[in-house]
Amino acid sequence: MAEREFGSLLRELRAAARMTLEELSDASGVSGRAIGNMERGKVGSPQRRTAEALADGLKLSDQDRARLLATVKTRPRAGALAQLPADLPVFTGRRAELQQALALLDEQGRQARAVVIGAIGGMAGVGKTTLALHWAHQITDSYPDGQLWADLRGFDRSGQVLDPGQALGGFLRALGVTDSRMPAGIDDRAALFRSKLAGRRVLIVLDNARDSEQVRPLLPATPGCLAIVTSRNQLTGLTATHGARTLTLDVWTPAEATEALALRLGAARVAAEPEAVAQILQLCGHLPLAVAIVAARAAARPSFALADIATELREAYGTLDAFHTLDGADARATFFWSYQTLSPAAARLFRLLGLHPGPDITLPAAASLIALPTRRVRALLEECGAAHLVTEHAPGRWRLHDLLRAFAAEIAEEYDGPAECRHAFHRLLDHLLHTAHAADQVLYPVVSTPIELAPAQPGAVIEVFADSEQAVAWPARELQVVWAAQRQAETLGGFDRQVWQLAWTIVEAFVDHEWTLGRESLAFLTRAAEAVQRDPAGQSYASAVVGWVARQEHRLGRSQEAKGRLLAFVRQPGMRARPLDQARVHHDLGWLHGVLGEHDEALHHALAALVLYQDAGNLVGHARAQASVAWYHALLGHYDDAIAVGEQAIAYFAEQKIAAQEAPAWDTLGYVHHHLGDHHRAIVCYQRSLDLYRGTGRTHLEAEVLEHLGDTHHALGDAAAAAAAWQQALDLLIPLDHIGTDKLQGKLSSSPAAG
Repeated sequence: MAEREFGSLLRELRAAARMTLEELSDASGVSGRAIGNMERGKVGSPQRRTAEALADGLKLSDQDRARLLATVKTRPRAGALAQLPADLPVFTGRRAELQQALALLDEQGRQARAVVIGAIGGMAGVGKTTLALHWAHQITDSYPDGQLWADLRGFDRSGQVLDPGQALGGFLRALGVTDSRMPAGIDDRAALFRSKLAGRRVLIVLDNARDSEQVRPLLPATPGCLAIVTSRNQLTGLTATHGARTLTLDVWTPAEATEALALRLGAARVAAEPEAVAQILQLCGHLPLAVAIVAARAAARPSFALADIATELREAYGTLDAFHTLDGADARATFFWSYQTLSPAAARLFRLLGLHPGPDITLPAAASLIALPTRRVRALLEECGAAHLVTEHAPGRWRLHDLLRAFAAEIAEEYDGPAECRHAFHRLLDHLLHTAHAADQVLYPVVSTPIELAPAQPGAVIEVFADSEQAVAWPARELQVVWAAQRQAETLGGFDRQVWQLAWTIVEAFVDHEWTLGRESLAFLTRAAEAVQRDPAGQSYASAVVGWVARQEHRLGRSQEAKGRLLAFVRQPGMRARPLDQARVHHDLGWLHGVLGEHDEALHHALAALVLYQDAGNLVGHARAQASVAWYHALLGHYDDAIAVGEQAIAYFAEQKIAAQEAPAWDTLGYVHHHLGDHHRAIVCYQRSLDLYRGTGRTHLEAEVLEHLGDTHHALGDAAAAAAAWQQALDLLIPLDHIGTDKLQGKLSSSPAAG
């Protein structure tokens, strides 16, 4: 049937190409008589290389070529080699990667024009060998002269890397070369190997390669052969010299990991505890090796609930103690053989990277950990990346898998010792703290209570910022890292000053994200509030940090807790002797009453703060209190008072070039003029506020002014200008998941100029 299908399709395609038998014979190199016999079904299925030559002669499209070659049944020849180990019975997932691998074969391998090399890379335990063998078993029919396989032991626990000459000896013996005729040198063996493969279609799987040099002598030179190579190292040399096509594996997706667990433990057991399964896979980091080890342990204890397995993993979190079996599967040992290939300097960097809390690390942070110049550290990171121990997942940002991070931290403790580990983490903290402070100084050069940092540890890298745009961008990128570093600092102990100072230097920068941070930001600020009150040098800053906590509590709907926290602080013994602290608490109480709509109470506290700041001689705080007093006067309809006090605040902020504070004061004046009916004057004020806000990075406040501007245009009857301003505000708030989007969408939907 296959022969008749091939012949019939060949005749159809030749007719479509309007070629005679003689023309196809000349174009393909296949005799006209043979082509005629094929078309009439009088000969057996042709060799694939013959079919490929006919496809070339017909100049078929990719689709027609695939149709023709699909009818060719390639049968293994008598005596063909079959060295492949068995496929994994529970192979799962990797559908996209397998499709990519098969596409590589379709694109080049079946054309028989050149040797194809597929290099599969990825971190230890990610399943490179499993995919290579599964891929190989899927395509054995395309290589009728057999398959050769060798474990090159590039990362074997024995430490005995297989010499290429030994591997060649094994291949040549399989190809019929006796020991008496076996060449002694590697080059001669490689030449004989290539000669033996001439004219054959052979699949060669080279597993666990150390580097490109180990692989090169083992590669065929015969068109139509395929070599599949796996390695934990990036085999960039093969790509450069042999055109190898690379496929880098990542960890499983959650769906793939769940499917793999179900195949090993049974679908019913997995389906019965979906939450426990999700926890297990998360704690395994979706790494195939880790999932397989945990599945083996669970399979050996069928009476255990998966929730119990998840609990065991949580209790061992941060170590690799749960990821080994008695019969030798061991994540720690598997990672170690990748680690040992590093140079001493790269190995030290990798160890210290385990002290970084994540989720990812920049070049300056890595340089701070190891106290080396950034240029040198970049090269070391690239070396770690080539070993698939770290991944540069975004330009200038590297990431470790959670289990590799735990492994690195373990060996750092062992090799470098607790004291050096603590010094390295201190350098990292100082990098974050001093860089955040540098950004803060660019954004807010004049503040009511300037912070004084201790000198950074030698080796800590401090970034510099040329302008406010760069200064705003750094906290946005590093906020997750700062949170994690603060958590780790609190856990380690002895870093109280850094814990609260990290919050002090960065809190203003993440005000733009206040509606999305939620409970994580409250925990961040609460840790700071507790630390500042433990630090003897933190006394003059404590009230401000406590105020931040209260504000975040209110945003989470905990207004009573917020009020209680502030009132308890202002009633502490000795507060009467600390007018600046009292002023800050009254300022925060005013804000809290203001957002609750209690404007009389808000004005009362703002006026109290104003007097206290004045008595303390704090000009910045006094001007901020003036701006607050002006706003609450405006909300209460005291427009003349609002203008008088607001203009005083603006004069000071403009003189000191404090754009972040001058901007809301102009918004207040715009609000007042709008309600006085002087809409054109209001537009001027709002525009001035916008100009100032756009240099501060406070997106949600910029959106608030745009909404006010739209309201004023609407009052003037300019529907188009109103809709444009509201739309700009909405575009700014949507990425923040801000609660104000609903109100803006309502205004736009009712505007005749919208859409």
